[in-house]
Amino acid sequence: MSQSEQQLLEKVAAAWRMPYGRAQTAAVEDVIRHADAQGFADAQYQARILAVSAYVYGGEPAKAFVPFAWCLATYDRGDADPRFDHNLYWAFKWMVSAMTKFPEVPLDRTHAVLDDMERRYRVAGHTMNPVHQHRERVARHVGDVAAAAEQYRLWCAAPRGEMSDCAGCEPTSKAYHLSWQRRDEDAVAVAVPVLDGSLTCVEQPQAILTSLLMPYLRTGRHTEAADAHRRAYRAIQANRADMETLATNLEFCAMSGNHARGLELVERHVGWLAEPPSPSADMGFSAAAALVLRRVMEVGHGDTPVRRPALDGDEVREVPVSALHEELAERARVLARRFDARNGTTAISDLIAETLAAEPIVEHLPLSGQARREVRPPQPAPVDLPESPADLLALVRAESRVGNHHVVAAVWRRFDEVCPDPEPALLAPRLVDRALHTIEEDPGEAEQIMLRAMELYEQVGDDVRRLVVRGHLGILRCEAGREAEGLADVEASAEGLMVVGDDEDRILGRVKLGYAYQLVGRVEEALAVFGAAVEEAERVGSAALAGQAAMCLAQTHARMGEEHAPAAVAYADQAVAAYATLEPCGDLRMAQFLAGQLHASGGDLDEAYPLFGEAAKAEAPELRGQALHLRGKVALDLGRAEEAGEALAGAIAALEAAGGPSAYAKVDFGAASLMSERADEAADALEEALAELPPDEEETNQARFLLARAYRALGQQDQALTLLEQVAEQCAKEGNEPGVGQMRAMSGDILDELDRDALAAEQYTLAAVAWHDFPLEELANRRKAAVSWRWAGDLDRCLPALAIADEVAAGIDGDEPHVVWEKASLSYDAARILADAGRLADAAPRAAEAAEGFRSLDATTESAFATVLHGRLLADLGHLAEAAGLLEAALRDLPEDATGPREDVESILAGIRARAE
Repeated sequence: MSQSEQQLLEKVAAAWRMPYGRAQTAAVEDVIRHADAQGFADAQYQARILAVSAYVYGGEPAKAFVPFAWCLATYDRGDADPRFDHNLYWAFKWMVSAMTKFPEVPLDRTHAVLDDMERRYRVAGHTMNPVHQHRERVARHVGDVAAAAEQYRLWCAAPRGEMSDCAGCEPTSKAYHLSWQRRDEDAVAVAVPVLDGSLTCVEQPQAILTSLLMPYLRTGRHTEAADAHRRAYRAIQANRADMETLATNLEFCAMSGNHARGLELVERHVGWLAEPPSPSADMGFSAAAALVLRRVMEVGHGDTPVRRPALDGDEVREVPVSALHEELAERARVLARRFDARNGTTAISDLIAETLAAEPIVEHLPLSGQARREVRPPQPAPVDLPESPADLLALVRAESRVGNHHVVAAVWRRFDEVCPDPEPALLAPRLVDRALHTIEEDPGEAEQIMLRAMELYEQVGDDVRRLVVRGHLGILRCEAGREAEGLADVEASAEGLMVVGDDEDRILGRVKLGYAYQLVGRVEEALAVFGAAVEEAERVGSAALAGQAAMCLAQTHARMGEEHAPAAVAYADQAVAAYATLEPCGDLRMAQFLAGQLHASGGDLDEAYPLFGEAAKAEAPELRGQALHLRGKVALDLGRAEEAGEALAGAIAALEAAGGPSAYAKVDFGAASLMSERADEAADALEEALAELPPDEEETNQARFLLARAYRALGQQDQALTLLEQVAEQCAKEGNEPGVGQMRAMSGDILDELDRDALAAEQYTLAAVAWHDFPLEELANRRKAAVSWRWAGDLDRCLPALAIADEVAAGIDGDEPHVVWEKASLSYDAARILADAGRLADAAPRAAEAAEGFRSLDATTESAFATVLHGRLLADLGHLAEAAGLLEAALRDLPEDATGPREDVESILAGIRARAE
């Protein structure tokens, strides 16, 4: 279907507002096709001017050459729209830069374009600042050190003008020149001040941060280097057009001892080589990726598989690091030789060889915010260990009784050293320990080891220890589903120990029996046995055993439902009190952790918080990590964001030290960082968490939502929108319509801020549909949709949207403040929409309704603005006296600092008075 030129020009204007990428490119190419078919000159020119920047920033710079040449020829014929002269002249810089990136473009052609650029700039009265800048770039590209230095001098001497790069991009280019010359302090000096200001260019701040990576690293500014990498990568990770910037970030990973992260990024982006923006970007990425892979090989992981798509199709396959290294290194070398053949120098091959052979500058630089904030726990004090095997066994039993497992492990290591071939009486307890550590991995093997230990105890005549091991064996069998057999073993063990065991043996036999009863579902009997064990332990004065039995009681009550929660808390507190009479030990930390969990689940956060803090003093990194994680979550619930961040940073470190999952703690660290207004640290943690979490978990969706908030705070709105779309889709799959509504509304807010009003209206409409069971939320989003259609200039959609909002509002009763507020807001926006449609008589009463609604809530400022609107409408309708009265009243209520609105009102009043006279 043919379209008018006005329609095509409107599409060009809409395309200008779109983010760079395939969608914008497709939109502008569609306009060009229709404009060319119908010969609409203005649309042809405007669309091609936009196409040049769309191709450059959309990752297809080679396509920019043709529309640029077309526009330049149109300009030379005198047929160009002068409103776009600035765009055309600016594009010369892109063309020169792009020509260096394609070895098939002759070098003399690049110099010819530079000469033409200089001639045209001089004729138009522009400064030579950008001309010298791009001559320096070409000289640096071919390795002409003297020419590059001279052009850099002239560039710095030339005044800035309207064709100069923005305040972020020009220092970036200077920093690259200075870094190339290893003038790192000068590079930092020229670029760092720019970061203190506001960078709004599409290339910033990622470009300037990347330009500083090597200077920062080589000058020892490690914290700044880590921050620069994380911020830069976050901005470019989804944009193929930034492939060369990505290459520098990969090189940084290799040079800073972060080859593991570098490998992650290589695997994530190697597919970009299927459609690189340019041969230069291909070469730079391939060389930097090969450097990362070489470092991975050097630390012994050359066989690690890397998932990568085949570059000639969609197939995904795994290749070893070593094989991918060879492929990418050779790919970079081949491309470098093509550039050298074009340039007549070896500069590019020399640069690639230097990259491929680079050595790390620092051994390992922590990158993430939480890694740099963590508080390392104190190292455990060394334990004085006896020499004799018998004394070592006695120490094992004593430390096991109070849960000091790190000491037990050290004792057993010493035992193996001094007694490598133990006699039966010593071998039996060693076998029991091995069996207990084998149960989870291989219960069958553990059972056989226990049976062998029982034989040895029987052989040496130690009935007490044989009965103890039989109790262990019974528990193992119960847990394996052999309940009758296992329970018989535990009961026989407990009965036997009551006859031949000492106080400690008898009490532990009861505890084990209670645990067996719990396993087989005889809960009341378990409680009775545990209770008897507590009484017996208190009678004989064993705090450790009393604490252990009380913990069992607490755990059993906790599993029995909400009505047992008070008893569970009481017994957990009792266990803590019992262990607190001893030296600090592992079981004390376990009891504190359990008590913290039970207090927290009951809503007593103030009691839980210090308990988790004490539990976090555990020597075992896994327990320490779990305690710090829960302490951080409680701190979040208590609104203590800073304390939460510190606890969660420690949790991440401890959990990773224990080899356990840390992704969930990273999600909560992200939430704490957002609460502390540290969006960059939040993004760091949440990006890492999402790389580790399964795709469909609830925490994954939470992480995406939190990361969207972080991106929004960091100004990375398009990435935030992508994540919100993913969360909305997942919510829809789960039937969570309010969740869908929340995500769509937040997307609408972001699009509204970006002035993508039509898209915002669509998101608000989707939000309203999702909120259909929540009338007030539906109303708010219907209203916002109508307002967005108004800003988009589409009254054909705006007025029906307003009518739907009015219909929703009519179905909401009540005079609660939030209801009155939303209805008043609707009336205010309706008045503005109706006024735009020329329906002033309909608009005026809606403005009056808004003013009255806001006034009833004592919202004086909002009421004043609505009254101003009402007065203006009445004035336009010719009701001058009434309008003047309203405007005078509004003037008294408008804030003093609302200078513009006050001046407007005074101007309207002056006009009314003049008309009255």
